[in-house]
Amino acid sequence: MGGSIFQVDLDTTNPVGFGFSQRKIAVYKNSQTYMLPSTNPYGTIAKYTENPLIGGYLHPTSIDKIKKSAAILVGNEGSGRVIMFADDPNFRGIWYGTNKLFLNALFFGGLINVPAVQY
Repeated sequence: MGGSIFQVDLDTTNPVGFGFSQRKIAVYKNSQTYMLPSTNPYGTIAKYTENPLIGGYLHPTSIDKIKKSAAILVGNEGSGRVIMFADDPNFRGIWYGTNKLFLNALFFGGLINVPAVQY
């Protein structure tokens, strides 16, 4: 994927989504990294929407892989947290909207608590 713009649904109640007033935001994606949403309902911070392509090219075989896949995940690891981005939110500094997500993850990551879910 050369680089296209996609729509994600962001959990604005999560500290990583701090400062965003709308749930639907545009992100830049230039890789074929696809993450499954977390089985924990609090673990998926952002996921691609059902019709995610906003601009650019997406090969027809990739549409099923990207829609409803996770863009940002968080999980517990030992006494800390791991925040995973499907793509680089700071890629070459060309997409200013998502660098806030990275900084929020950096500064507020310690505030995130992913509760264990009993099944």
